[in-house]
Amino acid sequence: MDTFFEQIVVIKKTAKDIVLLGLIWLLALAISVFAFLFLSGIGLILMMLSVYGAFKLSNFFFNEYEYIITNGIMDVDKIIAKSSRKREASFDLTKVDRLEKYNPNMKIDGKFQKTVFACNKDDENAYLLTADNGKILLVFAPDERIKSAVIKYVPKFLSNSAFK
Repeated sequence: MDTFFEQIVVIKKTAKDIVLLGLIWLLALAISVFAFLFLSGIGLILMMLSVYGAFKLSNFFFNEYEYIITNGIMDVDKIIAKSSRKREASFDLTKVDRLEKYNPNMKIDGKFQKTVFACNKDDENAYLLTADNGKILLVFAPDERIKSAVIKYVPKFLSNSAFK
């Protein structure tokens, strides 16, 4: 029987993100006003381009991560503005080397080919996971369904100590 679990985590915007969004739109407004007042024919095109550019840049601030577990394979996708998707990591859960509660102050030793931070920075339910002989480092915040799916495939000594 196939197993399939998924969870979507919406990334909250930080104060820095909100300020950058505001600056993007203020710059687009300033370009539009300048183009309207001082440029005649090309001004309308410049106004439209600045608003379109601000809209496209703003989309990069609306991120989500999706955790998908299918028959022991975990995939982590990044979803940008609910329109484009990028596979950030994919690995076999039976090849997990390390699984523990994540602490933002902890020292992470090792050189990883892929590092994915797929949750909010201040999430108290975050876990650190390394897989494929230390090639992948994943920090994620699983809900109870994803935890139960991980427990099925991860070596017992790792899951028992992490998911207490």
